[in-house]
Amino acid sequence: MSPVDRCERERGFTLLELMIVLAILGLVIAIAMPTVSRRSPGTSLAAAAGELRAVIHGARTAAIAGGQPIAFRGDPNSGYWLGTQHHRLTSIDGADAVRVATAGASRIAFFPSGGSSGGRVILRSAGAHREISVDPVTGRAVLLP
Repeated sequence: MSPVDRCERERGFTLLELMIVLAILGLVIAIAMPTVSRRSPGTSLAAAAGELRAVIHGARTAAIAGGQPIAFRGDPNSGYWLGTQHHRLTSIDGADAVRVATAGASRIAFFPSGGSSGGRVILRSAGAHREISVDPVTGRAVLLP
């Protein structure tokens, strides 16, 4: 094989070919982006469940560190109560409000020993729900599947 033949075979792509490929890729990305960026209805609920699990863990830690019980209770209208302070859940993209309730008892108490009164926290939004179970012995919060 002569050097001239090798040079013709390894010539590469022309500028026109590269521009066509880039234009096609741009078109595919433009079509796919709205579908990919659209959040599912459960995204806000999953984020709220994660946030609430962290809050419950913080309440347990604060009860241990402060040496006094701290109560958690849901507010079915707009968030939750931690002790005497009311908090709202963070909303994602103006999604439907997430409603918080405690199953059974009206509140879950966290004790300085690390334990709790136990119970379940129920989050509801747009026809879906998630539950967080609080263990009475350890006071640990677990997000249920």
